[in-house]
Amino acid sequence: MPTTLILHALCNSPLLIKHLPEASSFDREPLSPAEVSSPLNLDQKLGHLYEDALALLIQSSHRYELLERNLQLQSSIHKTQGEIDFLLRDHASGRLIHLELAVKFYLAVQSPDGLLLPGPDARDNFFKKLHRLRSHQLILTKKYRDHLPAKYRNESIAPQHLILGAVFDHITSGHPAEAEFLSHGARRGHWLRQCELITHFPNRHIQTIPKHLWPVETSQLPSHLLHPFSNDSPLDRCLLLKIQDHPHPIFLTPDNYPQSS
Repeated sequence: MPTTLILHALCNSPLLIKHLPEASSFDREPLSPAEVSSPLNLDQKLGHLYEDALALLIQSSHRYELLERNLQLQSSIHKTQGEIDFLLRDHASGRLIHLELAVKFYLAVQSPDGLLLPGPDARDNFFKKLHRLRSHQLILTKKYRDHLPAKYRNESIAPQHLILGAVFDHITSGHPAEAEFLSHGARRGHWLRQCELITHFPNRHIQTIPKHLWPVETSQLPSHLLHPFSNDSPLDRCLLLKIQDHPHPIFLTPDNYPQSS
């Protein structure tokens, strides 16, 4: 059941970032969860889990051929210039695709300096990720072509990306946060600090969503896959919640977020 939910999320979730000047978004239409029979190992980091899931979808596709995964581009035995998430063959065009995958969650925080979009770990943020994508990850095959395996060096390679996740506006915000290259159709939710929970959601049944299911729409999550929530002690990390009669996921943060991360 979790594997099926994860595969469907990869195939159908709204894009967090659409086309960039450096790369277009990956065409997921040929991918089908129905073609995948292998279960996923849920006991790993979120990024690695969704890389595994995407690899299964690509391998079961009739259009795409997975050639390389986590391909390191080394200028010497001691120096790696970068790592390519996936190198694919698109049999519809015959071209190679350099594909970068990311699953990210950002909380909109208004500050005197303008909009901040930190992650649950506030050391990560939307603007930092976007800059790294555009200035490094998506140009690896162009900048370091000579460090590719020899059999790929003379082929046309199209960089593409698949960036999924969600943006969470504060529960009191009157309008959704906007940023350059952030998709208007991105998945949305709300966030609030632990001290605000009882004010906004008194007497509600609340469950915690395990991290491997964060990208799945809350309406698709059966209760038996979720965990009980207790508000008895201060949080030391962010939690994603499903709250009775609320249509969107809720990020609950420690009271001093984002300074706490």
